[in-house]
Amino acid sequence: MPDQEQLIEGAIEKIRTALDRNQVDEAVAILMNFHPVDRADIFNELSDDERDLLLTRLDTASTADLLEEMEDEEAVDTVEDMPAARLADLLDEMEPDEAADLLGNLSPEQASQVLAEMEDADEVIPLLGYPDETAGGRMTTSYLALKPRTTAEQAIQFLREVHPSVEVPYYLFVISREKALVGVVGLRELVTVSPETMVETIMNPEVIYVGADTDQEEVANLMSKYNLAALPVVNDERHLLGVVTRDDVMEVLEDETTEDILHMGAIETGPLVDKPYWSQRIVDMVRSRFFWLLSLFVAETLTGTVLRHYEGELKAVVSLSFFVPLLIGTGGNAGSQTVSTVIRALALKEIRTADAVRVLWREARTGIFLGLLVGLVAFGRSLLWGVGINLAITVAVTVLAICTWATTVASLIPILAARVGIDPTVVSAPLMATLIDATGLVIYFSLAAMILPQL
Repeated sequence: MPDQEQLIEGAIEKIRTALDRNQVDEAVAILMNFHPVDRADIFNELSDDERDLLLTRLDTASTADLLEEMEDEEAVDTVEDMPAARLADLLDEMEPDEAADLLGNLSPEQASQVLAEMEDADEVIPLLGYPDETAGGRMTTSYLALKPRTTAEQAIQFLREVHPSVEVPYYLFVISREKALVGVVGLRELVTVSPETMVETIMNPEVIYVGADTDQEEVANLMSKYNLAALPVVNDERHLLGVVTRDDVMEVLEDETTEDILHMGAIETGPLVDKPYWSQRIVDMVRSRFFWLLSLFVAETLTGTVLRHYEGELKAVVSLSFFVPLLIGTGGNAGSQTVSTVIRALALKEIRTADAVRVLWREARTGIFLGLLVGLVAFGRSLLWGVGINLAITVAVTVLAICTWATTVASLIPILAARVGIDPTVVSAPLMATLIDATGLVIYFSLAAMILPQL
């Protein structure tokens, strides 16, 4: 049985063949056989002319579903030349938060024209004023709300009448006459109690909520911690503004993970975080990598400076140079492991900046044990190379010292960065490895001078 990727590739070829024969309806039928997510993947692989042909036959609902599953830039490319009336119909069909995201990426002139044509503009306009990285920017105004004195029977009848298309019909939020959030009730409670039971008697008044300006990462952490399918967003008067849903959080986690991975690789995230690999322009890739690559190159010159300083020692004992790559590599790797561990713990709120001393002590002990274990292996390997007992001892002690030093320094850098408001992932593993390289060589040659009699 072919896997999904093979099915998608086959569908792309069939759609192209059908379009070449001007069989647009057949091409649309092939596309519609797939899940909306797969449709977006297929659509993205087609040329602009092929996309335009499909859009002439896709109905409004299917096109809206397609736009919701596409990346922001690809969605904008698809609709930027579309008539305002047609685009307005599509946005009316989309979830308010998705429509707001797309409108926010259009030019101001086009966005104004489309809003003037929309029937449900009042649901979207409030969302346009919030930054994308906040709860307000992530929330949708499409949610289910009940009054406290609504009966269970009335609530169920309400659901039958509205045929909710909201993303989370499992939670019904309870609001006062002034639209203040006072509780939440689940569908299970509504269908298991007697029909005349009032919502206020079965609702949970202890509702977890956030303000509109709450950072999206904090929103994602809260929803993950409390296993929430939806998180209400309120203003200062606790009036319900909207809800952030689980699928929005998945997007947040994907964006944050992408950003962290790029930072760990010493890559600026601005032009790349929202773009698939094949959509990234070469100039953006160069721009995102150049600054950090240049910075790391300059930092690496410190290693050369240290080697030049100890040129005499290297000439006196040529065997010292054999172990330079091994030692600086070990230090860099140990530091990178610690940085990754501490950054993860910070992200999961397992440690706080106030825990710096405890983390330092814990990682220092870890470094000592790692250094002892790796140092023993290094001692044996050195003897096998026939370099002499003194140099073997030098290498082993250096491994112990470098591992301890690297893990100690690497444990503090992310915490200090977080303390001063810098994203800890910016303190990337490559930068840490570069810094450890130079200091590791200083440790190595200093110990060699003390242990080796010929120096």
